[in-house]
Amino acid sequence: MINDFFTLAVRNLLHRKRRSWLTVIGIFIGIAAVVSLVSLGQGLEDSVEKEFESIGSNKLFINPGGDQTQGNTASGSTLTDEDLQAIKNVKSVDEAGGALFKTAQISYDDNKEFVVVLGIPMGEAKQIVETSWAMEVGEGRELRPTDTSSIVIGSAISDKFNTDIGIRSQLEVRNKTYRVAGILKPTGDPSIDGAVQLPIENARELLEAEEDTYDWIFARIQDGFEAEEAKEEVEEALRQRRNVEEGNERFTVSTQEDLISSFTSILNVVRGVVIGIASISLLVGAVGIMNTMYTAVTQRTREIGVMKAIGATNRQVMLLFILESGVLGLIGGGVGVLVGASLSSLASWGATQAVNIPINPYLGPELLLGSLVFSFIIGTVSGVLPARRAAKLEPAEALRYE
Repeated sequence: MINDFFTLAVRNLLHRKRRSWLTVIGIFIGIAAVVSLVSLGQGLEDSVEKEFESIGSNKLFINPGGDQTQGNTASGSTLTDEDLQAIKNVKSVDEAGGALFKTAQISYDDNKEFVVVLGIPMGEAKQIVETSWAMEVGEGRELRPTDTSSIVIGSAISDKFNTDIGIRSQLEVRNKTYRVAGILKPTGDPSIDGAVQLPIENARELLEAEEDTYDWIFARIQDGFEAEEAKEEVEEALRQRRNVEEGNERFTVSTQEDLISSFTSILNVVRGVVIGIASISLLVGAVGIMNTMYTAVTQRTREIGVMKAIGATNRQVMLLFILESGVLGLIGGGVGVLVGASLSSLASWGATQAVNIPINPYLGPELLLGSLVFSFIIGTVSGVLPARRAAKLEPAEALRYE
């Protein structure tokens, strides 16, 4: 019987094609927004997690200042050689290295831009810093300790100057000329892709930075230790060295999970805002379905009377109208899923081209089928009141209606 009612509901909607399509606009816009956002957001989250996995989960990231994600910040703090040594002395730390992260003006062919200048340590610490920032030379060679007039540039430096800058090109950093020795592969981090690398001692001299200070310290965790355990030990070591109580730190120690969690929290806020806006569209769509079904009851009063006269029960009449409104929601959901999936695929392709990191939209069955079920439920709920009105019509009164 349900199949018969479903077929009848679809047939009735096909007789009112224009009104049916106008009714589902609100539903399909809302579902398209939800599908595209969730799909793109999950794909971006998966991509970020993969990038962090390539860095390795055995890293700690230490920077001056408080935990910015919790609003506990402190200005004017720095990391020093003494901090670096204290971190190296922690039993759960295998090796550590510090780096500079400063902004300076560089020039190429009379064009000037402000970019990040990275001061990279040499020796074993160099590998820790480079893997922590996912830096890998794609063309040319890496920095050497003897480089005093050579630099390695990020993959996006050419884009900053809208020209092709290659190996052996010459750039001026704070009025000192450097030759490009290597070009990094894209990392997906704009600050790294648009940066230039120098050996840390040369960078300190060039940028007039304080001796024995760092903007970042990266630590590699010893095998057999958990990241959280190593994080707590490093935090305690730095507190003791600086003679500060817990909660008054002017440094932040983060694990890979902390960084991913921070990114996910920001992404969830954006998701919440957009889904909230999409919900308004869904509400408008639901009201549209309800209004259409009320109109249908009025226009089909005589038809309802005929149905009841030949034996249709109140429950059957109500079921028919509820199914019709549910099918309206399902049609809107189906169109919304197709549009949303197309939008997320297009946006993912554009983002991949922009950052050179593969971002694959998530289009799992639970998202697609869940959206269809949700839109059907919205339609069904929207049709309950009009369906009850139709079911309560008296057969004699309905047959006399013109």
